[in-house]
Amino acid sequence: MIDVGKIAKGTSCSVAGCDESAVRSLSSEQMRGAGMSVDSRGRSYLCREHYKELKKKLRKKRELELRRYSLR
Repeated sequence: MIDVGKIAKGTSCSVAGCDESAVRSLSSEQMRGAGMSVDSRGRSYLCREHYKELKKKLRKKRELELRRYSLR
């Protein structure tokens, strides 16, 4: 099997100051929406630790929006 893609080739994490290898990629807009600083446009690549942090932030944001709309 041929490995295609930047993660398979060993891209590093896009978060400023992190040099770990990436395991996931997301759009930079999602990253900025969660309040994380990225140093790229388009796709952003995340290491395991930053991906866990992003999931927690996005989950909190989603819960707050659901509560806001359910109170109406």
